[in-house]
Amino acid sequence: MKIELVPIIELGYCNQGLEQPKVYPVWDYPDIWYEYHQASFKKAGFKDELVPYLKWSALYEPHLITDPNLIKIVQDHTEDFRNGKYEREMVSCLFGGYILRIDGIDEYFPQCCGDLGDIHYWKKLSEGKLSYYEGHPDPILTFSDGRLEMDFSVKEHDETFDPAPRHLKLILELNALKSAVQNAEIVLHEFGKRLIEINMKANIGIDRLDDLLIWENPNHEYLE
Repeated sequence: MKIELVPIIELGYCNQGLEQPKVYPVWDYPDIWYEYHQASFKKAGFKDELVPYLKWSALYEPHLITDPNLIKIVQDHTEDFRNGKYEREMVSCLFGGYILRIDGIDEYFPQCCGDLGDIHYWKKLSEGKLSYYEGHPDPILTFSDGRLEMDFSVKEHDETFDPAPRHLKLILELNALKSAVQNAEIVLHEFGKRLIEINMKANIGIDRLDDLLIWENPNHEYLE
């Protein structure tokens, strides 16, 4: 079993006054949603094209985001903090999370309210410890014999998983999950270096910007 955790950033920018498509599910209409997202980004002031993880999605791999686009994302995300409206502990990590891939197939996407700080969630799970959710809804988690079972049959407050997992249950080998976490952390540290560089390049002026947007995750609690 090969497990990967793909770090992704979720970008909204759907508040640009453009009429949103009314065709669902979005993955059945990838071209329409791609064009809508690109038009929204252009109107919002992005300089370069943003290449989504999947054509219909609003999910983007950090290493494919150009520096000019990344600067805008960071500036927009931290605007209220930089203007003194929020304290540091009120700033979330960059929205998104981690796509769970098993043997090259996307099995589980981050849900509502996920962010990059959820790497802590996956690390705890890889250690055989129950952890706070990566967004909501969240699966039922159980451990047995060095494996983690994720049960997606649960419905929480009438929420459903989006997109729906291909299987109602997944069984992950913890050793394989540990390797996936370690590999994801390598990607995150490289991304953190870029954040430090653009912090200086664009004079954003936030101390430990990489910690703030990747690692701190102040809004989550973790079960021991």
